[in-house]
Amino acid sequence: MAKQFILFMLFSIAIMAQASQNIYCGKEKVAQLQYYVQDILSGPSPSNVQVASAGSTSTSPTFFGLVAVIDDPVRTAPSPDAEIVGRAQGFFAFASLEEISIHMTFDIVFTSGEYNGSTMSLVGRNPYPRAQRELAVVGGTGVFRLAKGYVGVRTVSSNSNGDAFFQYNITVLHY
Repeated sequence: MAKQFILFMLFSIAIMAQASQNIYCGKEKVAQLQYYVQDILSGPSPSNVQVASAGSTSTSPTFFGLVAVIDDPVRTAPSPDAEIVGRAQGFFAFASLEEISIHMTFDIVFTSGEYNGSTMSLVGRNPYPRAQRELAVVGGTGVFRLAKGYVGVRTVSSNSNGDAFFQYNITVLHY
């Protein structure tokens, strides 16, 4: 019986080792990417829409409790005419009583270019008024399967309607 158990364990270890080798699709690479996310709050087709708020949100200096969904264009330059390479899709919530800060969870869904069909998952705290912010790359699909990294975020421009362009400098490790 002990011999059968040992053989079973060795066989199981060999199968798991084989399977783990198939997870990785080659050598890990580092990519440095720069994109511009266009957040549109105004006009007939906003890409950022409030979906919920707390009773106290309207009197909160930090908008605490406001929740919104986004489907923002991801562009190659900070211009409404620049090429769209994907969409930033997900949600965020104003999550601080002390400063204007949003917790973001979203995917960059690539719709053209080198990464077409892949996604990159981002998450993190974004203290919006600060000049420099950072989010984490926590995964993805396609080219970005098992991705990890970080994103430097800065506001490039904004207008009185709340529309804005954000620069995303992405450092991502992927296979």
